[in-house]
Amino acid sequence: MTNMTAGKRRKTLASLVFSLSLVFVSACSGNNGGNGGGSATSASPSASNSASPSSSAETVQAADPFEKYEPPIEITTVRSTSARFKFLEGESLDNNAWSRAYENELGIKVKNVWTIDEAQYQNKMNVTIASGDLPDLMFVSPAQFQQLLESEQIEDLTAAYDRYASPFLRKIMEQDANGLMKKAATIDGKMMGITGFGSIEQGTSVVWLRSDWLKEANLPEPTTFADVLNIAEKFAQSHSGAYGIGLNKDLFGGLATIEGIANAFHAYPKTWVKDASGQLVYGSVQPEMKQALAALQDMYKRGLIDKEFGVKDGNKIAEDIMNNKIGLLYANFWHPLWPLQEAMNMNAAGGMTWKPYPVLSADDQAASPSTNIPVTGYYVVRNGYEHPEAAIKLANLQLKNAWSDEAQAEIYNTDKDQTPFYLYPTISMEPPSKNLEAGLAVTEAYMAKDPSKLNEEQKGYYDNVVAYLDNGDIKSFGNALIFGPGGSETEVLKKYVEGNRMKIGEFYGAPVPTQQMKQATLDKLELETFTKIVVGESSIDEFDSFVEKWHKLGGEQITSEINEWKAAH
Repeated sequence: MTNMTAGKRRKTLASLVFSLSLVFVSACSGNNGGNGGGSATSASPSASNSASPSSSAETVQAADPFEKYEPPIEITTVRSTSARFKFLEGESLDNNAWSRAYENELGIKVKNVWTIDEAQYQNKMNVTIASGDLPDLMFVSPAQFQQLLESEQIEDLTAAYDRYASPFLRKIMEQDANGLMKKAATIDGKMMGITGFGSIEQGTSVVWLRSDWLKEANLPEPTTFADVLNIAEKFAQSHSGAYGIGLNKDLFGGLATIEGIANAFHAYPKTWVKDASGQLVYGSVQPEMKQALAALQDMYKRGLIDKEFGVKDGNKIAEDIMNNKIGLLYANFWHPLWPLQEAMNMNAAGGMTWKPYPVLSADDQAASPSTNIPVTGYYVVRNGYEHPEAAIKLANLQLKNAWSDEAQAEIYNTDKDQTPFYLYPTISMEPPSKNLEAGLAVTEAYMAKDPSKLNEEQKGYYDNVVAYLDNGDIKSFGNALIFGPGGSETEVLKKYVEGNRMKIGEFYGAPVPTQQMKQATLDKLELETFTKIVVGESSIDEFDSFVEKWHKLGGEQITSEINEWKAAH
């Protein structure tokens, strides 16, 4: 949790931060939890103030965290990109404010050996690892991290971290989220990488609803899952070419997915949760998931799900949103930045508006949105690279320029035209819960019409909120619908945290041995089975056969190994 100066601290913010700290302690103490998922880069712009180092950090830090190389050095890396990446004229991933800061402030020339769309990044990284021709610095999945560890292809960063880590980096790695970031990257007492880590609450699902269509249909706002289905049906009937609820072919992972729908039935797919006996079990094979799949099958039969969803990835879903084919979907808190911003750019003149809602229950028990402790992967350094401390320095600079009191928002985060500079850094880290803190502070400032206590980053969001809500500036819509009144941070994520509603996964470690061998096969089985059930190619009873196959093909052994991991943590 990032500390705010005493003058900036609010009562509401303090109470919510305390609530979230309890969530972290609950999730991370004793039986630690949650497996990672998500993106290597920051999902959205966010803000934080740096903190003072602990006394232990002061004694071990023996060098300038921002010491510049003279002459400059080169570090090679590889990157994923996406449709979200946009650049100022004449700039690129190789030439931008961040690349210039690395060279001017640190004497580090970053060379991107290859870039590829994020959907293909893991496959390309697997090929790179297999070839043995590794870049100096790379972001790898937990499975790839384990593979590189076992083959001794990555550098021990312990000495580099102890000598060069800035106070801000130490705070995030060693204090925030109960020190989980450093724990997750420490193997046999050695720090073998820098953990990619997001915010726990921001992996949860949010219901995004076209509020102009809702008003046009003269329907009340949803308070139950049955309301969601009724709204989806009305949307499909009332808008030519539209379907009720967006769904992408991968079913899981962010935009237009089924997690929030499953949560309505108290099912937690892709998440390791405790059963009644306290043992960890895989949510996708629990009985509640059968109920959720039955509901999805019925939704498909009723035309509430696109008949062609099985061939549509996130980019195709985005196109459908822009083309007025989707009025309701389950996604994440940051999706107003993409693709809803682009949709608004195209359709706001026609009346398009959006509003976020929490996941809603199919019965009389409140729904718990599922999420995992977000170890998304690891930044690692090739074994033998001459300057492993360069990775630590890159992390130091990113935190200073993006989230500290010295941050320059319009250069390193986003400008008035919403250019996403925050996507560019070679190593990208975020203080946990900074987006939620910013949303609370910005909303409170907007309601009081007094931004004087906001830091520069938050003031940027405040300006977006004023520009959109008061002046109708459509290009400021995205940040306004995240950080402003009624936005996803204050309207949804705050409620998840304050109500202690989140169902947090209990496994965050690197893949256990049988996962390394069998997980891809089990994931394929899960996706194929669930898809066939949804479209009606298989009956709902096929779920029972799937559960049996899942256990026989490695799931039973994985469950045993994960519970052994749990007992050791």
